[in-house]
Amino acid sequence: MTATPVKSVCPYCGVGCGMVLHVEDGEVVKVSGDPDHPANFGRLCTKGSSAHVALRRSGRLDRAFVRRAREDDLVPLSARDAIAETARRLRAVLDAHGPDALSFYVSGQMSIEAQYLVNKLAKGFVGTHNIESNSRLCMASASTGYKQSLGADGPPGSYQDFDRANLFFVIGANMADCHPILFLRMMDRVKAGAKLIVVDPRRTGTADKADLFLQIRPGTDLALTNGLLHLLHANGRTDAAFIAEFTEGWDAMPAFLADYTPERVAAITGLAEADIRTAAQWIGDAPEWTSCWTMGLNQSTHGVWNTNAICNLHLATGRICRPGSGPFSLTGQPNAMGGREMGYMGPGLPGQRSTLSDDDRRFVEKLWRVPPGTLRAEAGGGTVDLFARMQAGDVKACWIICTNPVATVPNRQNVIAGLQAAELVIAQDAFLDTETNRYADILLPGALWAEGDGVMVNSERNMTLMRPAIAPPGDALPDWRIVAEVARAMGFADAFDYASAADVFDEIVRFSNPATGYDLRGASHA
Repeated sequence: MTATPVKSVCPYCGVGCGMVLHVEDGEVVKVSGDPDHPANFGRLCTKGSSAHVALRRSGRLDRAFVRRAREDDLVPLSARDAIAETARRLRAVLDAHGPDALSFYVSGQMSIEAQYLVNKLAKGFVGTHNIESNSRLCMASASTGYKQSLGADGPPGSYQDFDRANLFFVIGANMADCHPILFLRMMDRVKAGAKLIVVDPRRTGTADKADLFLQIRPGTDLALTNGLLHLLHANGRTDAAFIAEFTEGWDAMPAFLADYTPERVAAITGLAEADIRTAAQWIGDAPEWTSCWTMGLNQSTHGVWNTNAICNLHLATGRICRPGSGPFSLTGQPNAMGGREMGYMGPGLPGQRSTLSDDDRRFVEKLWRVPPGTLRAEAGGGTVDLFARMQAGDVKACWIICTNPVATVPNRQNVIAGLQAAELVIAQDAFLDTETNRYADILLPGALWAEGDGVMVNSERNMTLMRPAIAPPGDALPDWRIVAEVARAMGFADAFDYASAADVFDEIVRFSNPATGYDLRGASHA
């Protein structure tokens, strides 16, 4: 039998590799790389090439369940009844305790259509600011750093820069293991003569390939990046014309950098002074250079400053927004970048907007057709704060979609205590037995990535359309569909009347933002 090929995207990391699913008798029997996809050109890592294994029926949540009381066992429920029950109980909490008694905890593994609808429901119709995502634990610092340094949350470059760079500065990232296909693309360039500097406390697979490995003392990355800028300035390797025309605030930098002499930076970081000087020389000499970083910098008490410091290096040398150069934050999840553009954490609104901006609120209120003043000029306190307020009794209900906070949020006992204290916990997942599902009152069965339509946005902001290759098991539905149906059942039918994921995407396209360059006009599912 000839297999039917269906193009899609890998569901694992933020590289966003295109793949071809080979379908026989309603099953994906093999996965291969898409040779036409600009992220990977046919390459797949081990995780990608085995992605179809998770689509097998074993362990899947294929029908809804409800727990009538916390001590009771789960009882199966039809999909229609489960959606009605979810809507009824959410509405009851909303009516009894107000909008901030409801919360939503979502994921960078959802499609942008699902992420958009959850944010629309939470901020535009329920009226709560309690929507957070698992990206709060990884990408929030890079996101904020980009906004502060560059004015928009997104890398000012693309994977094509990897083909033009003369130097790579990889810090706080083990690309060989965590972003393998992008690592291979980088190594193609290194083999062609580009140099590679790797900064990491551990000797990783990435470090093994470095021309210069800086085995830094943990937590001292900021001293190093400031020290590199100190040397670039002292050695006359900054771009004065670029700084004058395109930046602000440079006048204060020399005095600030005076504390970061090579001798002091060496003492702080544990690095050899000669190696620090070599790194600065290579950066200064490179016609084009690209930096890459991820959780080693982001998950820090000063993660935002880490991103600021890397952006400062590029701005000071003028090596930004040109082929081969730029600060490139690597996302961890396949659609964390898309979620940031949908505004699914903190004060975010679609199109890289914010509830803290009067103009942004007015724009979104008009498109969502809600009364002026509906969107609140507030932001939640973050993931850790959300579960703390749940434990304190301020947040009564939590709808968790496509993520497992009991397993992934630091200090899991606080998460468990919050879920136990809540009046209502809804878990929407593709698998039955997760650490979080054990605390749920309602389980809603979600479809996996190969079982529905939707768009994913990778680290370079490249969009890939997922097409359904196989049917979801039992009563499982795509996440966007479940959110829309619950919203309609809560009484918001007119605003959530979508026939398809394509309809949702068409609405997202209307949120183009000239202030940040976010613009999907001309794109569609067709």
